[in-house]
Amino acid sequence: MQVSWSDKDTFALLDFIDSHKATTGDGLNFKAPFWNACAASPMLANPEKGGPKTPKSCKEKWKRLQSTYVVVDHLSHSSGFVYSLKSGADISVANENSWDGYVKVHKDAAPYKNKGWLFYDRMSALIPSKCKGLN
Repeated sequence: MQVSWSDKDTFALLDFIDSHKATTGDGLNFKAPFWNACAASPMLANPEKGGPKTPKSCKEKWKRLQSTYVVVDHLSHSSGFVYSLKSGADISVANENSWDGYVKVHKDAAPYKNKGWLFYDRMSALIPSKCKGLN
């Protein structure tokens, strides 16, 4: 069954991870007891959307957030496009051809053509950027 996550629920997950990240060392690879505690936390046991989150659904959501973060971080730092929360890569007629070429290689970036990712700043605080600037 697909678990539903509101933005508020996702921020609650990120808050829980942030407040417990010191227990994991580098890499933010959490063990089963962590996910059990996460699902039992008050915000996720009584979510804004859907039923209570399970340890498995919390872990899967975290993996999806990490994957999306890598995509948006690359777009933000290494694509040559200017990225913002408000307007994503801010693609207009002037840079549409460049964008089309970028998305052919980086298909997962397509949703961020003109729309930012709400969780980017929060994830940036948790996961250091692996991207290098263009300069």
